[in-house]
Amino acid sequence: MKHSNEELVEAAYCYYPRGVSREDSRYKRTEEYGRLVDARRRAGAEHGRWQGMLDRIHDKFPERSLIDRSIHLPTGNYDACYAGHLSIGASAPGEYGHVIGFMVSLLVSCYVVYSLRTVDDLEEIERNKVLNATPSRHVSVFVHDTHYVLPAWMGKLVRLVKPNLVEPPLPLEARRQDLSFDLSPDEQPCATWIAQEIERTWGYERMPPLVGKLIIPDVATDSRLLGEATLYDCLFSDSW
Repeated sequence: MKHSNEELVEAAYCYYPRGVSREDSRYKRTEEYGRLVDARRRAGAEHGRWQGMLDRIHDKFPERSLIDRSIHLPTGNYDACYAGHLSIGASAPGEYGHVIGFMVSLLVSCYVVYSLRTVDDLEEIERNKVLNATPSRHVSVFVHDTHYVLPAWMGKLVRLVKPNLVEPPLPLEARRQDLSFDLSPDEQPCATWIAQEIERTWGYERMPPLVGKLIIPDVATDSRLLGEATLYDCLFSDSW
């Protein structure tokens, strides 16, 4: 890569205060956070190059749904990248969504391309089946804003009279999102074209997962605590 790991970490330190948690009242008053907000707002105001690239992606894949996930940037509230999703379409049993995601960093000259699938979470479904099948000694009853924990036999009586007050059983449907940087053969044509278009438009380089997943232990982001944030979180987004 053109950037060394040390340079990328130093870039993150320019926009995220060291040793300050996101819950700390000082966080939003730091110079680093101010720079990040300014970068977001500037990118939101100067989005012509990004919009032009989205138009070319749409022209190349007119049959696929294209979503701009950067319309919030003028608010200055979150993310450190331009981001988009190109729909591939669910094609396998138990799959409900499939997109190629792409992000262009606002803070360093790097981008990422990945796949995101929404699928049945079979482990969670089985767990809920077991929990629903196991008799409970107590039930939860909600009356307005008050939560009561009652013996199971009382819960049965309440359910007969006011079933809407009793906590429902756990759902037997559950889904998860699988994110991958290892693109499959059916994903590669779209992903490769988008990557090449990003490089033509910005001249940026692709950040590999081995680098992007590097943890920066002394910074926090909106969704990551101290000790959790990666370069991907800091230089692109912490809500993939």
